[in-house]
Amino acid sequence: MNESHKGHIFNLLSVLMMAVGPLLSKFGLLEISPAKASVINIITVILASYLFGLIHRSKVRFYFEKEILLLALFNAVGVIFLFLSTSLLSPVEIGFIGRFYTVFAVILSVFILKEKLSKSEVIFISLAILGAFLFVNKGGTFHSNLLGSFFAMIYTFFFALTNIFIKKTMTKERDSNSILFTNSCITLIFVLLYATVTGDLFNRNYSFTGVGFIVLSSLFTGFLGTLLLYKALEHLRFSIANVTRAFSPLLLAILSFPFFPIEITIQNTLGAVVLVVSILLLSFGKRNKEKSPDTNHEATDS
Repeated sequence: MNESHKGHIFNLLSVLMMAVGPLLSKFGLLEISPAKASVINIITVILASYLFGLIHRSKVRFYFEKEILLLALFNAVGVIFLFLSTSLLSPVEIGFIGRFYTVFAVILSVFILKEKLSKSEVIFISLAILGAFLFVNKGGTFHSNLLGSFFAMIYTFFFALTNIFIKKTMTKERDSNSILFTNSCITLIFVLLYATVTGDLFNRNYSFTGVGFIVLSSLFTGFLGTLLLYKALEHLRFSIANVTRAFSPLLLAILSFPFFPIEITIQNTLGAVVLVVSILLLSFGKRNKEKSPDTNHEATDS
């Protein structure tokens, strides 16, 4: 099995883990606040990462560097707004709007990884924006959906920014589990500050069922899904890894719809189709671009 095949397998497994997580998170957020969920999420990832290192006889290392500090700050903002948006939207909506991550990833790669944006990519990004707006429901819960969609855009932006920085740190041959551990430890500081400001940190009203769902969600997405993504990025270029991930909303929709159905209209159906297709074309376009002699060296360096 070559390096590329390993990367695609890790990436596919990561997508499967990420598809289950939002559904479990939604169940948990029915009983506890987003701030508590954020704290539980990060603590779970830290413990899982540490135990993973012990089991594999490879103790985690702590990287106290500028890049990791920025990585943790971006991740903290992403985690907070992830749970805020999940509390306001259904998992189906989170899944499709969350795919806007690819748009942000491509745009950020221009500014941070110094990649170039083609005319076709500009068109696909524009279509993705149109699809996202069409997908937002305009029923009686419009205000809640609009705010939740805005929060979802924020978390996708910061997760894209986080993964861009992960890609930069992975080129230095650091251990992926240690990066996850360090990132989570520093992220916990920011999340605890947020929970303190909201007054939820010292509120003892914790539901065991809610905590259980958040812990399971964290293991699937925050730990297994993220660690598998890190492993995939060791073998794949950043943009190529996004191709498989473009299909994750479909899997999440199948799993979530029976529990948290949304009103299906011509508008949001069209929006979902436009969003997924444009992101898929954007990802494939980026992949083909990276295969060309003029851009391959640049992509490899990133």
